[in-house]
Amino acid sequence: ILFWTAYAPYILSSRDAGYRSALLNTLARGARHLDAQADRAAPGIERITAWAGSLAAALLVQGGAPRVARAEAGLMRALAAAQFEDGGLMSRSPHEQILLVDRLGLLRAAYFAAKQTLPDGLESAAAAALAALHGVTMGDGALSSWQGGNPGDPARIAALVEGCGLRARPLRAARGWGYQRLSALGTIVVIDAGPPPPARMAPQGTASTLAFEMSDGGQRLVVNCGGPGPVPTDLPPELVIALRTTGAHSTLSLNDTNSTAILDDGTLGKGVGDVVIDRAEDNDSSRITASHDGYARGFGLLHERAMILGNDGKELRGQDKLTPRGRKKIKADVPYAIRFHLAPGVEATSTADGMGAILRAPGAPPWNFRCRGAMLGIEESLTIDSSGQPVTIQQLVVVGEVSALGGTIAWQFRRSS
Repeated sequence: ILFWTAYAPYILSSRDAGYRSALLNTLARGARHLDAQADRAAPGIERITAWAGSLAAALLVQGGAPRVARAEAGLMRALAAAQFEDGGLMSRSPHEQILLVDRLGLLRAAYFAAKQTLPDGLESAAAAALAALHGVTMGDGALSSWQGGNPGDPARIAALVEGCGLRARPLRAARGWGYQRLSALGTIVVIDAGPPPPARMAPQGTASTLAFEMSDGGQRLVVNCGGPGPVPTDLPPELVIALRTTGAHSTLSLNDTNSTAILDDGTLGKGVGDVVIDRAEDNDSSRITASHDGYARGFGLLHERAMILGNDGKELRGQDKLTPRGRKKIKADVPYAIRFHLAPGVEATSTADGMGAILRAPGAPPWNFRCRGAMLGIEESLTIDSSGQPVTIQQLVVVGEVSALGGTIAWQFRRSS
């Protein structure tokens, strides 16, 4: 209904009265179905879409004030149940966020076509949704890869944003949506600083807490492995599950386990329940310190990640700290791995001392990586591209062991020029 009404000047341009009548009758029957069934759609983007279609039909096909008011109320209920106050969806999926911006943009156009005033609540929800989407967009105009999604097509994203008729600045500090954004002179860092989404909103959620992606201008440097997104895929099921693990994201994993368990039925189990964030900005840098309790139950350790981006965009300093938490005490040292999956086209070369690497990409300045307090290796990895296909990449892997007393590992990315 949203698409048909958007293209109404074209699909109703025929002079065939029988065709026009049949099309309008089909729209009206679809609208009546939505009126009765919209609340039975799955919570989240599906229910929002259903009520948006019902509202567009009430505005443009058949309705009157009572039907418009009922559909508006239904849509506001669907949004309240699925969208954080900061504009992001509770599924925490950037791909679904694109759909949300698209749906609300089409609905906004329907109000204008009907010469009706868009309610303030819908206008605010649409603007907030766009700001949240911008907040997870990287320097190349495509998305960062979260919750099983991939970068998507930057041209399509740009067209969708242009078509929605709204403008918004990127959301930088999102408590509900959960993504924190650091940016300085073309360098962008997006961090997952929120708990995993609830199973009812994201049946295939990921264990990605405290992972990040990084880009320098249009060149991506650090990525996550991503996933096929919402489209059908020919990737093996076991690979799709592996892409949801902590190890498939640019963060720390302890003893090769997930920070949040992935159960046999594919849903997320116990793990990260609380993420504590502290953020500060000054004339020299932007700082974020965030911690999660995903390893407290199994290992008695809290994972804290601190990241500082200089205001010249040339240096990102990081520190991963494991500190004792709770009654659980590990009896023997446990291995950890901090992974930095590198974007396609980025080639890593180890330095002579084995504690650093030079990262080179075509058409972009080289970056130097250094670590302190652990050993660095370069391994193969893969990421899922915008068409949903795997691409072979490299990853930096910082490895070591930690005792019940915890430990600290420092690392740094610095642009050479």
